[in-house]
Amino acid sequence: MSVEIETSALSMSESLNSLKLTPLPMHRIYFEVGSVDVWYKIVREANSMFGRNWRGQSRVKRKLNTPAWLGTAGSHKVWFEVPDEKFGTWVAIKYAVTLVHPPGK
Repeated sequence: MSVEIETSALSMSESLNSLKLTPLPMHRIYFEVGSVDVWYKIVREANSMFGRNWRGQSRVKRKLNTPAWLGTAGSHKVWFEVPDEKFGTWVAIKYAVTLVHPPGK
């Protein structure tokens, strides 16, 4: 008994095209950021280097704008997921922020 599986040419090309659309592996990079201005500079840098192919931690502006009397003033750990891990070194040198090891490592 033999089984023949036929695939249309259209579906075959779609499956091969999907390989080109495979997303790049993302690297989560942590920074110690002390102000909203520096955070926005890092966001602009990520936009210029990667376009829309990156992610950042949510609610960072709210965290950085908390009043000092609440006891959370100062620098905070902020993460960015980018396709190139060299981005962390570039931003650390350019904007004088500190790279931080991921939590638990």
